[in-house]
Amino acid sequence: MRLKTFQARNMAQALAEVRKVLGEDAIIVATVPAEDGRGVVVTAAVDGAARPSVATPASLPAAVPAAEAVLAERRAAAGRRRPGAAEMPLRSGPRAVPPAAPPPDLPPASPPARPGLRSRADDVDDEIELEFEREETASITPAAAATARREAAAAEEDPETVSKAVSPELAQIERALAFHGVGGQTGRRLLAMVRERLRAGEAPDRALAQALDRVVGFDPLGRTAGRPQALALIGLAGAGKTVTVAKLAARALTQGRRLTVVTADTIRAGGVEQLAAYTGLLGIDLLVAGSSRELARVAARARADAAGEPMTLLVDTAGVNPFFTEETEELATLLDAAELEPVLVLPAGIDPFEAADQGAAFSVLHPRRAICTRLDGARRLGAVICAAAAARVRLSEASVTAHVSEGLNPLSATGLAQLLLRDPLNLRPAKLDRDAEIRP
Repeated sequence: MRLKTFQARNMAQALAEVRKVLGEDAIIVATVPAEDGRGVVVTAAVDGAARPSVATPASLPAAVPAAEAVLAERRAAAGRRRPGAAEMPLRSGPRAVPPAAPPPDLPPASPPARPGLRSRADDVDDEIELEFEREETASITPAAAATARREAAAAEEDPETVSKAVSPELAQIERALAFHGVGGQTGRRLLAMVRERLRAGEAPDRALAQALDRVVGFDPLGRTAGRPQALALIGLAGAGKTVTVAKLAARALTQGRRLTVVTADTIRAGGVEQLAAYTGLLGIDLLVAGSSRELARVAARARADAAGEPMTLLVDTAGVNPFFTEETEELATLLDAAELEPVLVLPAGIDPFEAADQGAAFSVLHPRRAICTRLDGARRLGAVICAAAAARVRLSEASVTAHVSEGLNPLSATGLAQLLLRDPLNLRPAKLDRDAEIRP
């Protein structure tokens, strides 16, 4: 197979050039926008050689070893990192090209090839070109490859509509979602809504923000500041529930709310002591509930003591495995006994597909909102988005630091869209601005 790269002002012109050079049998491998933003860059391939291949005089293979040496030197100069690459046999498609020696009954000198004939030295030249073109196309993302397939299909129907089929703005968002690992049903729904908004004339960041608002949704905890809050943080073990409880407690104190902090995590070694250390720094007492009955009594007393004042009840629960029915049923009993709102804690940086499965499993507990943690240590945010969509929860707050004093930041569709569209080659930790949105 022979690869070649073409650049043109639009896809129709690029396809015309592909057919002119490689013929009607050429296929489109990938398409990406040009670096200067003007036009497209298309990589096409065709089976076999572009030049006619005929029988070669037997004396010509003598020139192949020297050409192979040139190829080995060029590969080494290109910085190929694969160990022993220079010693590997050359391949051109499925055909191996072994080193050849001149037949013993022929002189070693190689006469020049006659015009119109193709020698094995030409094959090696093609191999050199193919190696560099492979390196050029190796960085093309799956999203760009999907875009290329759609553009090629559209071009077969109507070349004039190619530029309208997939815009550079949509391709940019596709690449961003692919980098962050937002795939599956969630990715398809987001892209479908983004496409609608782009056609309506929205800017890429606003189109993505509106799609996120519809697919995931956002509901900061601060919207209920004037009403009583009785929250239980739930999630996997190690998701960051205890630190998040401490951050919410610090916020409640600064807002002048009547605060009660309870831990129901009496199983994990050090669970009570960790939260007690945080509450001690805040100057409040930590209550311990070892059963659903004890927790119900503590919650009833906290509501009664508030006497109409703004009240916050925070409960730290033990980490559970959502795939174990016994653990989720026990947690559900705890939540129902104390009439608590479950808030799902979602850590960033894990596998998006695993996160989606976990979010769907936690949905049996009927959480309405979620808090994201570890955003300061994750470059990819697909796990948070996929888990929230699968659990059918709205994103509420985000933690971008492990320090309790720094608190939480409200999440919004605009802020998350900006984080997703950051340049993946120049990612920096999310900027922390207390009581403001998360921003890149």
